[in-house]
Amino acid sequence: MAEVKNNKNAIIKKLSQQTSSSKPESLIENVVEESVTALQTLQEEQLEWHRSRRKHREKFDRKIFTLLCAQVVFLSVLMVFQGFKPWGFQLDNWVFGFFINGSLIYTYAIIRYIASDLFNGNHELLKPEKISADNL
Repeated sequence: MAEVKNNKNAIIKKLSQQTSSSKPESLIENVVEESVTALQTLQEEQLEWHRSRRKHREKFDRKIFTLLCAQVVFLSVLMVFQGFKPWGFQLDNWVFGFFINGSLIYTYAIIRYIASDLFNGNHELLKPEKISADNL
C-alpha cells in the first residue's frame, strides 16, 4: 500500500514538473507514449507465457499419449492371451474384468485430469513462477 502511494506521489510530482516546464501537448504525448510502452511490455509478457504453456502442453501430450498407447498394447496382449490361452495362460474372469475395468477407469481419470486441469491453465506446472524458474 505504501508502495502504491509512493508511486502515485512520484507520478504526480513528475507530471507537475512536466506541466510547468512544457506545453500541454507534450505532456499528453508523454503519457500516451508511456501507456503504449507499458501495454507493449504487458503483451510481450503474455505472449511469452502462452509460448511456455504451449511448450509444456506438448511435453505432457507426448508423455500421456505414450502412456495410453502402452496401456492399449498391454490390454490387447492380455485379451489375446486370455482368448487363445497360449502356454496355459488363464486368468479368472474376475481378475480379467478387474484389469479391463481398472484400465478404463484409469484412462477416464487421466483424460478428465487433462481436460479439466492441465489445459485450462490451473495446473501447478503452468503457473508463471514455475515456468520462469524452469527456464533458468
